[in-house]
Amino acid sequence: MKKRYTLSLLVLLVWSLLSAQPNRDSLWQIWHNTGLKDSLRLGALHALSYSYAHNDPDSARLLAQTLLAYIREKKSPYWEARAHNNLGLSYRMQSNFAKAIQHYETGITLLEKTGDKSYLAAVYGNLGDVYRLQSNFPKAIECITRCLDLAEEAGDRQKVADAYIAIATLYYDDEPGDIAKTLEYLQKARQVYEALNSEKGMALVYGNLSAVYLNLDEFDKAIDFNDKSMAIQQKRNDMSGMATSLHNRAMIRSYQGRYAEALADFNREIEIFKKMDDQEGLADAFNSMGDLWLQQERYPLAIDLCGNALQIARDIGAPNLNEMYACYCLYSAYQQQGKYKQALDYLEQFVASKDSLQQNETAQRLKQMELQRDSLGREKEKLQTEIAHQQAIQRKNRSLGLLTAGGLGVLSVALAFWVRMLYFRRRSQSLQIRSDELEKQQLINEVALLRTQVNPHFLFNSLSILSSLVHIDANLSEQFIEQLSRSYRYILEQKEQSLVTLRTELEFIQAYSFLLKIRFENKFDLHIELPDDILDNYKIAPLTLQLLIENAVKHNRMSVKEPLVVSVAVENGDTLVVKNRLQPRTSAVVSTGVGLQNILNRYALLTERTVWAGETEAQFVVTVPLL
Repeated sequence: MKKRYTLSLLVLLVWSLLSAQPNRDSLWQIWHNTGLKDSLRLGALHALSYSYAHNDPDSARLLAQTLLAYIREKKSPYWEARAHNNLGLSYRMQSNFAKAIQHYETGITLLEKTGDKSYLAAVYGNLGDVYRLQSNFPKAIECITRCLDLAEEAGDRQKVADAYIAIATLYYDDEPGDIAKTLEYLQKARQVYEALNSEKGMALVYGNLSAVYLNLDEFDKAIDFNDKSMAIQQKRNDMSGMATSLHNRAMIRSYQGRYAEALADFNREIEIFKKMDDQEGLADAFNSMGDLWLQQERYPLAIDLCGNALQIARDIGAPNLNEMYACYCLYSAYQQQGKYKQALDYLEQFVASKDSLQQNETAQRLKQMELQRDSLGREKEKLQTEIAHQQAIQRKNRSLGLLTAGGLGVLSVALAFWVRMLYFRRRSQSLQIRSDELEKQQLINEVALLRTQVNPHFLFNSLSILSSLVHIDANLSEQFIEQLSRSYRYILEQKEQSLVTLRTELEFIQAYSFLLKIRFENKFDLHIELPDDILDNYKIAPLTLQLLIENAVKHNRMSVKEPLVVSVAVENGDTLVVKNRLQPRTSAVVSTGVGLQNILNRYALLTERTVWAGETEAQFVVTVPLL
């Protein structure tokens, strides 16, 4: 499983002392000299805090808190914002994204009061970086766009170049990655940094160019730009940048078959990240080093390193790529050793992690659709208010006209009003049509998104299980292939249909449940209690039952002693009821509700009867109308 190597962002700051590596002893002396002006002392403490941010985030945070405590009594938004920016940076370097966002947003609120556009641009850029790391691209784009606008308004060329880097990164991260646009914005940033003689900026551009060419397998260009970046980082004692360059050089050398040199670079990278307590960097380094041992068939070493990566990734929390890569590494290592049960266990974890990432992305896209619809709704509300206002004016003008101008005045006012009313009415009708179209398109997009998830995920998961099963039981493998074929044929044949007969859906579910029983051994069961006489007389939206069963599997624990049992029955003759006992997993599973919401929305287009989902008497119950 080949990884795409990420680009680096320059963490933004705006204070002249930071243009060069500060002398920490001098800064300490300035801060402790109470005879100096507060502006000088606070500037020194601020610079001192930032100087530790990349290599020693804990110290950076302690100093930023000292700065914050000192200035709170003086109520200075200028310095409070800078303290919060450094606090956000310290948490970001340790992958504590929630706290980083909290401090960046506080800094933005404070800076809005000061009119300091240049520093405000910096903090927006830093906030966008965190959202990018969380794969929340809509929010990242919003922040980076704001950063660029503010930098241009302030005439701050350094910040403009930094924003170009951020935009290049977003183009690169957006699968499958727009390499042409990435290189275009990196070149724009390079030109500005060269004009400003910014070594830090140039090191960043070179490092990112190296990562791009590494992903393109152009190793000569990758190593050339990487060496240029590393030379500047060594000169500036930039430990975080050095770790990134060591990582990229290790990957280049591994692709070139220079394994000993690659391992040496990985070990140096790990030492730096441990010293910095950069958990995200450590997880990535352990995964990459584990993958290198996997390529050399040193499976116990790969398992040890990827196991470390998995633990760190889960400690960070929230769905993340390092968790997914670690699970796949462990699955591959155990499978190659013939330890198929362990392999299947990590395969399931890999699929669950991959699903969580996909669902997060889907939820974000759906949220953007909802925001678009909400914006249209606000426009309609504004229009209605304006119409009401015009009606009030019309009533007032009509009364005034009767008193002063006579009949001609009333006619003029009324005519002007009705012309305007006709305009607003047409505009309102147009908005209603746009709103209805958007709502329908949103539902179409939701269903399309759902289908793109089901098909490749279902096939990949099943084929991966089969690859392990053939080594254990050949006869069972044949049955598995037959049921897999039936299941996937159904998905391909029925996915474009709005409705299928209940019998057709149940035939698919029988095959699908067979695959689940093999996957989970004796931990899963499906009970179907439906009279035969309704199977051909009622219809259901295709894949409805599969989604509900998959939802139960995702959110509930299962074991041989406490198997997960899903029951399907009919109530009142025309309502399908799907139930399972609540057995919540000990570790919370990220839920976006995308699957259930798609079912609700699909049925909303098909019938006025509603789908209901909720908890009753220690059970999770979903009722679906039969059509």
